[in-house]
Amino acid sequence: MCMCIHMTSKNISITEDVYNKLLKIKNENESFTDLFLRLLKIQKSTLEKSFGAWDLSEEEEKEIWAGLTIQSGRSWNKSNLEKIK
Repeated sequence: MCMCIHMTSKNISITEDVYNKLLKIKNENESFTDLFLRLLKIQKSTLEKSFGAWDLSEEEEKEIWAGLTIQSGRSWNKSNLEKIK
């Protein structure tokens, strides 16, 4: 029995400098897709460990929420953000 899984792919453009830096951290038998997945997993883990590390005052929290909701080019919505808080 043959089970074929076809995944779509996307081309991205990066500078040669970025490409060379990625090559340096890529494992020998690792694809670039696997490298990106590994880096994203590390980033997620690092972010999750930092949640709750800073005890905000009410004033600091209001300033942060105000900054998030008014940044141009963003579609932040406080009610949506509260769900992930």
